[in-house]
Amino acid sequence: MSRILKRPMFRRGGEVGGGIMTGIRQNYEVGGSAKERLLAEYAAYPVQSVDPVAKLLISGGLRGLSTTGGGSTLANLAKAFEAPTERLFEDIGAEDKAKRDLAMIGTKMDIESEQAKNLALIKAREESKYQKEFSPERKQYELYQAYTDPKNITFQGSIQQAYPDAMSEYGSFMQQAFRQNKTDVVGVVPFQKRGGKYDWQFDQMIPGGLYFKPDTKKLYQRDAEKNTLIEYDPYTNQKIRELSLGG
Repeated sequence: MSRILKRPMFRRGGEVGGGIMTGIRQNYEVGGSAKERLLAEYAAYPVQSVDPVAKLLISGGLRGLSTTGGGSTLANLAKAFEAPTERLFEDIGAEDKAKRDLAMIGTKMDIESEQAKNLALIKAREESKYQKEFSPERKQYELYQAYTDPKNITFQGSIQQAYPDAMSEYGSFMQQAFRQNKTDVVGVVPFQKRGGKYDWQFDQMIPGGLYFKPDTKKLYQRDAEKNTLIEYDPYTNQKIRELSLGG
């Protein structure tokens, strides 16, 4: 199963576009679970360049043309197609197994992330058993109320007002996880707001520093030497994937 993640599709770069995710391939703009992302990437990657049925017909037909000896034509063709048919089933089985393996890997990653989040919640409840007013639940609630309060909304707006759910979770439960994991987070990924759109400035990130991106609720780290962006789970510090930045 470990060899699946070493396929070229997990290392390749892509087209460079513009806008909110400048330098990152378009299909990385969408979040979703790890399972969904892995299967979507697998579907987008050209695993085989020849249609399996066409491969079967070509291989079997060539063997049929080269077959000589006794027996009817149909018998000769049936014999010629035996080996290509077996290879076809093997190819289909291998591809199905790869999809199942990817689905299992993604599901395991999602489960681990959810378990870590639940564990952080349980620990937070235990630690705040006698100090309920300082609990992450209350802090998240108060932050969300402040970010969505019409009296606090300005004309220009803020990153907190644009992503109140993510930013209130970042300021409460994620901060709790950061302390438990001894994780140092610089802050939110640098950005420029143009109208109602946020243009994330990855090139302004300090190499090696961890930053929070509210639209995906993930942590990111820039590798200047490899010109890549590494994505981490904020609750487990587990590396999720490495994204190629454009030139």
